[in-house]
Amino acid sequence: MSRSTAIVFAMMFAAATGAAAQVSREQLLETHMKDEKSGSVEAGRPAFEKLCAGCHRFGAIGKDVGPDLTTLTSRFKRRDILESILWPSKIISDQYQAEMFELTDGAVVTGMLVRENATALLIRTPENPDRPVVLPKTRVANRATSTVSLMPEGLLDSLTHDEIANLLAFVTAPAPEK
Repeated sequence: MSRSTAIVFAMMFAAATGAAAQVSREQLLETHMKDEKSGSVEAGRPAFEKLCAGCHRFGAIGKDVGPDLTTLTSRFKRRDILESILWPSKIISDQYQAEMFELTDGAVVTGMLVRENATALLIRTPENPDRPVVLPKTRVANRATSTVSLMPEGLLDSLTHDEIANLLAFVTAPAPEK
């Protein structure tokens, strides 16, 4: 089989198995690694505010649900940052591990445990991070650690190449003070 035939076969297989998004995310990663100097810090702020600030703090903006990104570049390289956005469930810090709570009525609540006492659980959910849910322990039928990050998969799928470059420029720049 020729190389081009193998590539076409791989693309057909990816599309048939639903792995097409995975292939495009890998291509996206490589494209943005080659183009590290592009992007506007100023133009990246609106993308951060729209997609990230609801859960992440970066300097003076955002909320404290997920990891604080203020010192991100002192701990991670650009590639690590983009990989974490593209594949949020690949590595989940113990500090931000979500739990799933199946209730006696069959409903499921997924979120981060804020506090627990003898009678109730306080859970921060991604749907309403400012108002944690109180679950009486008598309503919890099952409890398990989630292997899926609260950060949604495909977060960058609706952005253009330039918008992604701008977002990366913003989060890799010094954190805003206001």
